[in-house]
Amino acid sequence: MPLRSSREVLGPALTFALALLLIAEPHRAACANAQAASPFPEVPLPDQRRPTYKAAYLALGTGVLLIGGSFVLAAEADDAYQQYLEETEIDQIGPLYDRTIKLDRLATGSLVTGELLLATGIYLRFLRPPHAALSLTLRPGRCALAYRF
Repeated sequence: MPLRSSREVLGPALTFALALLLIAEPHRAACANAQAASPFPEVPLPDQRRPTYKAAYLALGTGVLLIGGSFVLAAEADDAYQQYLEETEIDQIGPLYDRTIKLDRLATGSLVTGELLLATGIYLRFLRPPHAALSLTLRPGRCALAYRF
């Protein structure tokens, strides 16, 4: 019979001893007094007011009305120009031409202003993050009164 080394003899014995130790340990852990977790502290949420989009809707509505009005003014300018072309009286040609130019410029101005207001309304409603436009800041290196746009 060959001689066994101490490693071969102690290996199974050590494994058996560790297994017994692990089996006995859960009993000890089960009897331990477990501390209940403390509840999380309640953190008050800041009062979130829903932003009002009155200025955005006003700009959108006014822009749509001005764009629509520009088409009406352009049609009137076209009618005045047609009257100017058909007029044979020399006294009437000057005032009809002036009326045509005035209506055409009003139509152009109404269209451009309406488009600017429409773009402003879209920016104010959908692109700009809501924040206070006027705020008081009391920090070093800052203005006392700030206006954001």
